[in-house]
Amino acid sequence: MEKALRGAFLDIRSSNEFTIHPANGLLMHALQSFSGNTYMLQSILANGDYTTEPYCRLLQCWASELEKDAEMMCQGEKGRKYIFLMNNIYDVLQMIRRQGATFANVELVSKLNSLIQRYKKSYFDQCWVPLTSTCRLNLDKFTAEFLATCDNQRTWKVTAQLRYELRQEIVDLTVPLYELSLSALHANQSWFSAVLCSFKRVTAGKKKQKRYTGEELAQKIRGLFEG
Repeated sequence: MEKALRGAFLDIRSSNEFTIHPANGLLMHALQSFSGNTYMLQSILANGDYTTEPYCRLLQCWASELEKDAEMMCQGEKGRKYIFLMNNIYDVLQMIRRQGATFANVELVSKLNSLIQRYKKSYFDQCWVPLTSTCRLNLDKFTAEFLATCDNQRTWKVTAQLRYELRQEIVDLTVPLYELSLSALHANQSWFSAVLCSFKRVTAGKKKQKRYTGEELAQKIRGLFEG
């Protein structure tokens, strides 16, 4: 069955972050077959082979195939491969719950949720956490990078539950810090320095970066992942 998982073909050219990998259905079939093989389970327990956790190798093989195809599909697109991986894990979790699978034990669901958290952390570390450092140092640069990230990810397709989770976590990570930095800037910037700064920008021929409110940034984030 592991060989079948490794042989699951994904057409990279016609795929995107919302594509359901064909290995998902094979994984479900394999888990169902494993669960129904009472002889295999009894042999593992009888031999005391507790290092061979049920389902672990199947999950590892499946996740490995997804990661390999995600890397090929999303080359050069920061964060997108993690969206693809999380979308597919949510697909498997939904199939398990929808079908009332007999193998849907706590351990299996916990491992799938752990994978989601791992990929989510990687997504944030790659796309959003670097902006928090920029926000503390340069609000204009932060705003430009924030808007560019939102524009890039606005049309990404994300499953409903994950979409709402990601939006709220992005808001929680970026908006309070931005509002704090904006307040500090206003408190420290005298009328004279503001005029001088504006004069320098005009004379240098640079367009002044718009100052957004925290709520305006939150609205931008709520427009993400609309596909």
